[in-house]
Amino acid sequence: MSSVVEDVIAFCRLFSSFEREEICCGTVSPAQCVLLQTLMDGEWDLSGLAAQARVTKGAMTRLVDGLEARALVTRERAEDDGRRVLVSLTGEGRKEAKRLRRLTEDSITTVLDRIPPADRAQAIRTIHLLREAAEQTRSQLDCC
Repeated sequence: MSSVVEDVIAFCRLFSSFEREEICCGTVSPAQCVLLQTLMDGEWDLSGLAAQARVTKGAMTRLVDGLEARALVTRERAEDDGRRVLVSLTGEGRKEAKRLRRLTEDSITTVLDRIPPADRAQAIRTIHLLREAAEQTRSQLDCC
């Protein structure tokens, strides 16, 4: 395996571990953490959330069930189409999403602070390029 592949895999696993241990801290799962932060932008329908997270609608329903049970999100039928289920943050959900976002930002800042200042802008640009490339090839990477 090439070193770049090993480095990407190691970084993804380390950041996933960061999410579990430093950001979510047992309050929510990493998937619920991402979902709460996604909902900060406004309400989403269940199908859209599932597509965004690349999970089945059933898996998204279970994620939302857990957050709804804790009164962090609400679900309601769309007025224009009763088949669509809309998910949005409650007041407590918004507070938790903001707290998690702050922890995410702090964790990323801690990592970036370990990069020498002269190399930091290049690292940030590279991360942005990797994200754009991954988003552009997302549909081509689907194998299952």
